[in-house]
Amino acid sequence: MELNGKVVVITGASRGIGRALSLALAKSGCGLLLTALESDELTSISEYLTANLGASVAFMPADLTNESDRRRLLDWIGTREQPPDILINNAGAGRFGRFASCDWRDVEQMIDLDIRAPVLLTRELIPILSTRPEAKIVIISSTVSRLPYPGLAVYGAAKGFLSSLSESLACELAETNVSILCFHPGFTNTPFMASAAMDMSAVPKFFIRSPEAVAARIVRAIKNDAVWAYSDFGCRFGAMVAALLPSRIRTRLFRNLFWRLPHEE
Repeated sequence: MELNGKVVVITGASRGIGRALSLALAKSGCGLLLTALESDELTSISEYLTANLGASVAFMPADLTNESDRRRLLDWIGTREQPPDILINNAGAGRFGRFASCDWRDVEQMIDLDIRAPVLLTRELIPILSTRPEAKIVIISSTVSRLPYPGLAVYGAAKGFLSSLSESLACELAETNVSILCFHPGFTNTPFMASAAMDMSAVPKFFIRSPEAVAARIVRAIKNDAVWAYSDFGCRFGAMVAALLPSRIRTRLFRNLFWRLPHEE
C-alpha cells in the first residue's frame, strides 16, 4: 500500500506505539486524525508534527471507554473533509493481577477499551473506508493473544478476541478494497507496563523493543499488505512453538516464566 497522501485514524496516539506511529506515518506523507485520552500530550504531538514535519493533523481527545465519547469521535471523523483511508485501532490497556482479585471496574474498562472500542470503530468506519480507492484496518493485538500469561487473563483474552476478529474480517473483506492487518507486538517499552502495574525486571532486555522499532515494523507491514505480522522473529517463533505444545506443558512453562502473581488477597 502506498502511504503518501493517505489519511490515517490512530487511537491511543499520544503515547507509546501510537505516538511513534504518528511520527512514522507523518514522515511517510500521511495526513493524521489522532485521538487519545491525554489532551495535553495529544496537543503536544499534534503541534510537533505540524511544525516540524509539515503534516496535516487534526485531533480530538476522547475517552474510548465511554460510549458517548466513542460516538462523538465517530461523528467527528464523519465530518472531515477528506475521509480516512486507514484505521489503526491501537488504544489498549491492561491491569496485572489475579483474575479473581481484580477490581471489577478495571475489568470493565479493559473490555470497553480493548474490545468494545475497536469493534465499534471498525464496524462503523467500514462503510466510509469502502468508498476509498484502497483502504486498510490495522488492529493492534499482542503476542499475549497467542500465549498464556497469568496475571493478564482479561487483557490476553481481549487481544485473542481481536486476533480472531481480524482473521474473520480478512475473509469477509477479501473481495473488497478494504484489507486487514493484525499486528502482534511483543514486550515494548511503553507507559502500558507502568499503568498495568507489572514488574518487568525479570524480562530479558533483548526481548523488549522500543515503540519506534515496533512502529517501523507496523508501517512496513502496511506497505507490504501483510495480513498477520509480529514485531520481531522471536515473537513469531515463540507463538508458533507454543501453539504446538500440549496445554499442560504450556501451563507449566508460562506459570512463572517472567513474573510471579501477587499473593491471594
